[in-house]
Amino acid sequence: MNDSLTIGEAVPLGTVHLQRLLAGAGVRSLVIKGPAFSELGVRAERQSSDIDLLIHPDDRAGATATLVRAGWSIISYWFPPALDDVIYSTTFRHQRFPTPLDLHHCFSGLLQDAGTTFEALWQQRTTVQVAHQEVVTVGRDHALVLEALNAMKLLPAERRMGAVERVVDTAGGGDPADVAAAAESVGARHTADPLITALGRPAPSSPPPPGLEQWLRRGARNSGRRLIVDLLVRAPWQIPRVVWGQLTIDPDTARFWAEAHRVPYRNRWQVLGLRVRRLFRRYAPSGRSS
Repeated sequence: MNDSLTIGEAVPLGTVHLQRLLAGAGVRSLVIKGPAFSELGVRAERQSSDIDLLIHPDDRAGATATLVRAGWSIISYWFPPALDDVIYSTTFRHQRFPTPLDLHHCFSGLLQDAGTTFEALWQQRTTVQVAHQEVVTVGRDHALVLEALNAMKLLPAERRMGAVERVVDTAGGGDPADVAAAAESVGARHTADPLITALGRPAPSSPPPPGLEQWLRRGARNSGRRLIVDLLVRAPWQIPRVVWGQLTIDPDTARFWAEAHRVPYRNRWQVLGLRVRRLFRRYAPSGRSS
C-alpha cells in the first residue's frame, strides 16, 4: 500500500485489496455503497471517502484478526455487543493508506437477525467492476433498498421521502414487486416503505416488526444522549468500561475524530477537551423558563 495514493484512487483499489484479503482468510464480504453501487446504477458517480464492506456477524473476530495482521488498526470506540444494532460497524485505518475501512456487521434499517440478513444478501449477490477488477456486491434490488435506507437514516421523518425520491430518480426506478420482495427478504419492508411507495406499491399489510418504532424515530442518529440511554437500558454494567475508553482515547482514534469533525489535530488531549466541552454545551441548561 502506498500513502501517495489520492482518496479517489485509494477507495476503489482498497476495496479490491481488502475484499481479497478477507476472502483469503475465508471471510465472505459484500461491497456496499461507494463505487459498487455506482456501478449498479443506484448511486450517482461521486468520490467516496471510505471503504464499506459488510460481513456475517459471526466472522467479526476472524475479519478483525486478518486486518490487524495486515497492519490495520481499530479507530472506532468500543461499545458492548448489546448495542450492535445501533453501532453497526467497526472503523479500521492503516498508517500507509489514506482512507479508512468501515466493516459492517449489520446495516441500519434491516430489522431482522443480522446473520439471516447477510445470508439473504449473499444468496442474491452479484459482481461489478471496481478498479478494473471484479468485486462481490449485493444484487441491484437489494442495493436500491440499502441506498434508500442510507439516504434516510440521518434525516428527520419529514425529509425522508424527498431523499428517497432522489434515490429513485438517480436509479431510474426499479420493478416495484422485485424491490418489495428484496426488502422483505432482509427485514426492511416497513423501514423501506417510502422507497416502495415511491415506486408505486401500497404500504405493507404485515404487522410491524420489533424495532420499527425506534428506527422511525431515530434512524441511525446516535447522539451522546441516545447512546447513554442505550447503555443504561441494555448494558449498564459496561458503563465504566465505555467511559474509560472515551477518557483514554488513543492518538489514532483522536486523529480520526478530529479529521471527521474538520478540526486541526494537535494531540489526543486537545480532542478529549473538545469532546468534553461539546458534551457540556449540548446538555447545559438553556436558562429559559417554560
